[in-house]
Amino acid sequence: MSDEVASRVVIYGAGGHARVCLDVLLEAPGTVVVAAVTDEGTGRDDLGVPVMEMSALSDLTNSGDETTICVAVGDNLTRQRIVKNLTLSGHLVTGAISRLAWLAPSVSHGAGVQVLPGAIVMAATTLGDGVIVNTNASIDHDCTVGDYVHVAPGVAIAGGVTIGQRTLIGIGARVLPGVTIGDDVVVGGGAVVVRDVADGMTVVGNPARPIERPRDGDDS
Repeated sequence: MSDEVASRVVIYGAGGHARVCLDVLLEAPGTVVVAAVTDEGTGRDDLGVPVMEMSALSDLTNSGDETTICVAVGDNLTRQRIVKNLTLSGHLVTGAISRLAWLAPSVSHGAGVQVLPGAIVMAATTLGDGVIVNTNASIDHDCTVGDYVHVAPGVAIAGGVTIGQRTLIGIGARVLPGVTIGDDVVVGGGAVVVRDVADGMTVVGNPARPIERPRDGDDS
């Protein structure tokens, strides 16, 4: 996979997050977003690029010019699955890092990372593959953010925090220094996380406390 945005990009996804990523991609001079693809070939009417079915992807990427794919899907597990399938098929996946974001020189990150306008990532922090650091989110020094985490808009993560894979830190949440959050956790919007959170938990409130997630098939 490649983190460098090529001049020719296809977006996978055609919703609100895709619209944001498209604007970020177009910040790079000479970059052309040729289309968006979804499984059904449907999406927003205001993307400004054609929305095509997934079956068109091979033609789009075999044009003769190197074409990368930006997976603009907010759901962590879905994003991970799509990236895995694309890379197994030989496609190149790119990130989208805004010129209006700031990453400290000592930050390291994996492939396909998206850092959106107003986001700040501070010294010695590591972002895994497929991480989204959304609008105006901040991650302080010496944090480790696992693969396919989504840090939602307005989140503030203090120094020395560790976040496991596929975790969602909901909009406006706060995470205090030194906290460890496990894999597949959901931190509710506005929550304040003051202690460690185990794998698979959902936590809400201030201070954040666990709640039981609905079981599969439970409509309650």
